[in-house]
Amino acid sequence: MESKIKIANQVFSEIDKELSKKYRGKIVAIDIDTKDYFIGDSALDAYKKAEKKYPNKQFVFKRIGFRIAYFAGAV
Repeated sequence: MESKIKIANQVFSEIDKELSKKYRGKIVAIDIDTKDYFIGDSALDAYKKAEKKYPNKQFVFKRIGFRIAYFAGAV
C-alpha cells in the first residue's frame, strides 16, 4: 500500500498547483494505475465519479491545495 501512496503523492504534486487555482478545498480521487483523477465537493462525490469510470478499484483521496485531506486521532 505504501508504494500506492507514493504514486498518488507524485500524481497529486503534478496536478495540485494547477487544480488549486480553480478547485482549492475540493477533494480529488486518484486512480494510481491510470493516473486519472476525479474532483468532487466531498470524498464521496469524488468517489462516485471515479467508481463510475473504474468500478471495483481503489482510489487515494487528497484535498486540493492542502497537504492532507483529513486528520484523525488525539492531539
